Amino acid sequence: MRASPLVSQRWLIAGALFAVVFSASSPIAAFGVFLPVLAEHFGWSRGAISVALSTALMLGGLNAFVVGAIADRHGPRFILAFTVAMAGAGFTLASTIDSLWELYLFIGIMGGIGTSGFYVIASSTITRWFDRQRSLVLALVLSGFNVSFIIAGPVAAGLIEWLGWRNTFLVFGSWLCLVGGLATLVVRDPPRRAISPATASKAEPRGVTIVAALGDRRLWFLEACWLLLGGVVLMVSVHIVPYSRDRGITLAAASLALTAYGIGATIGRIGFGALADHLGARTVMRICVVLEVAALTVLLFGPPQEVLFVVLAVFGMGFSGGDTAFVRTIPDVFGLEALGAITGLLALGWRSGAAVGPVFAGFVYDATGSYAVPFSLAPVALLLSLVLFSWGSASRRSASSA
Repeated sequence: MRASPLVSQRWLIAGALFAVVFSASSPIAAFGVFLPVLAEHFGWSRGAISVALSTALMLGGLNAFVVGAIADRHGPRFILAFTVAMAGAGFTLASTIDSLWELYLFIGIMGGIGTSGFYVIASSTITRWFDRQRSLVLALVLSGFNVSFIIAGPVAAGLIEWLGWRNTFLVFGSWLCLVGGLATLVVRDPPRRAISPATASKAEPRGVTIVAALGDRRLWFLEACWLLLGGVVLMVSVHIVPYSRDRGITLAAASLALTAYGIGATIGRIGFGALADHLGARTVMRICVVLEVAALTVLLFGPPQEVLFVVLAVFGMGFSGGDTAFVRTIPDVFGLEALGAITGLLALGWRSGAAVGPVFAGFVYDATGSYAVPFSLAPVALLLSLVLFSWGSASRRSASSA
């Protein structure tokens, strides 16, 4: 049977959003490879360099609410194209830096504004287009974030050896402008008939306004949960290459740590995404947090290189599976009416944690010469995030009686 034009269109949009997510997240995924190179070239501390990425994440989080609200009201295409162009320009201009303030301007400010929309718009747009197998399709699209960790780290390391770090920034920025920019032209919201009203009414509540959501304690539980999750994953992904190099591993080999993480994350994103459609998001989140805690516990003992890669793959599986479960929960709790704005507000929590995590680890390393303290605190933060998720994803009746 031939697929209807509407079905074909929704999968075309899913493919375009995957391209946007992959292109926009690749410079972020590769930042850990640039970090030790910039430190050696300029003599800057790891903590000071990490501030650039943290600024981008924090500013992007603050802007994500605005981006989501604009997409709710006017559709996703224009605002997504604008933010992608801004990010592409920022990472391209990073090839010209000679001082920290330029790094902070091009990556921190321009990169932050530019990357504020891709995750929020991708998740809210896919949620509106797909009422069946939603978790799986979300996982497929958002796996672009994880695939970037498989590819971007080794590509950045290879390009730095071949072309130098300046031209490597230029390649990443140009790729984002070309591929990500063209992909945004396909993206739009579905017509009302794209989602069956009967199915939608069973899948999520009718929907609340952003004002009503602000008065719901579950929003703040989920905000704190995503903050902790973001802090842990960015701390590990940004500092795992420097951590590996401190243990005598070459830059090229250390970049494979990000590849191992990305492979595990891609498998976890798709596998647990499909599982969430059958077992539910809460069960999947519990499984994924256990995997992350187990992986980080092994990491504390300084495993050999081969074991390190396996540990990072398991950690990636847990993070991405839990992240998909989290995103899948948002429409179940708050509905579709203000989905972009609510997701954007929640993204502020994730990005705030992601901004603090790498800087905290960087400055602790500068002070102690070790990652022992931040890596020891990470499992505790993950277990607390699971408690917060349980409270935030509760039914309205359960939340009211809590």
